[in-house]
Amino acid sequence: MILASKGARMVFRSVSSIVVADVLLFLALSTHALAKSAGEPAGSHPLETVSGVGCYAYGDNETPAQAKQAAQTIAQEKAVRSHRVYVQSATKVKNFQLEDNVIQTASAGMLEQIKVEKEEKKAGQEICVTISAKLSPVSIEEMIRQRINAKDIAQEAAKSKVLPFSSGFGVRVWTNKTDGRFTEGEQLIIYVTPERDGYLRLDYFQADGKVVHLVPNLFSGQVMVKAGQTYVFGDDASQQHFVIQEPYGNETVKAMLSDQPVQIPNSDKPIEDSRNYMNNAKLVTRGVGILGVEQAVSLVTVSKTVKEYQEIRK
Repeated sequence: MILASKGARMVFRSVSSIVVADVLLFLALSTHALAKSAGEPAGSHPLETVSGVGCYAYGDNETPAQAKQAAQTIAQEKAVRSHRVYVQSATKVKNFQLEDNVIQTASAGMLEQIKVEKEEKKAGQEICVTISAKLSPVSIEEMIRQRINAKDIAQEAAKSKVLPFSSGFGVRVWTNKTDGRFTEGEQLIIYVTPERDGYLRLDYFQADGKVVHLVPNLFSGQVMVKAGQTYVFGDDASQQHFVIQEPYGNETVKAMLSDQPVQIPNSDKPIEDSRNYMNNAKLVTRGVGILGVEQAVSLVTVSKTVKEYQEIRK
């Protein structure tokens, strides 16, 4: 995720009021946005040859050209599955329920020099395609490692509880897409509705292993929110927009509502390591008697290339 700023102030607004905090939010993210993510073409990495065969039987409402394209996507996926790096990682990838994500990312964006070696028309309406391609073992290994780490952090962030359960506290957090699936370039809007007055923490755990502190942050300080009001972050009325960019994978937005400010070491930085932050949060809140509640929403982000591939694959 990167921030597209209209100015030097961040607006997070309630449906009934506007709250403005002075901010030059997250200039560190400009460097993050320029970083090359896993899933991009291999570039200077050494390449290895892979091959695969895919067959597709098409119906009366489909054309031979569509069938050939479908058969080729199957062949590309089989080529990825046959590579030694994927074979070695297959069990862990499946355990994290990332098989489709990894295979589609590699098939759509990491195979190079794809060549159709053979095309056959079988009995009936079946077409088979044999392809060869080049794949960087370094790139696919890095991508698999990044996706597993992202899923692990996203799950830990969603499940971990810093505050003990407190009756009477409640907070709802959601986004502008009910299925939580975002594509490169799309705008992310976050909504938070507390059930009682309290102090809000809002964090975005990204697929690169970093957490972005949306509220509070280095510039805005602690934020008191009012019961029943819906606070909106990143919509068209806000000065800061959240735009989906690389790296992609599983992510989590988490809201914490408490009766007093939760002071977590180093969280005054706009962005930091997710695991360090979660560990510090557990240590600082242990046995201090802070009342509150936590709620999380899960996201899955993909590149435009993978999204287009998924549409063809359907």
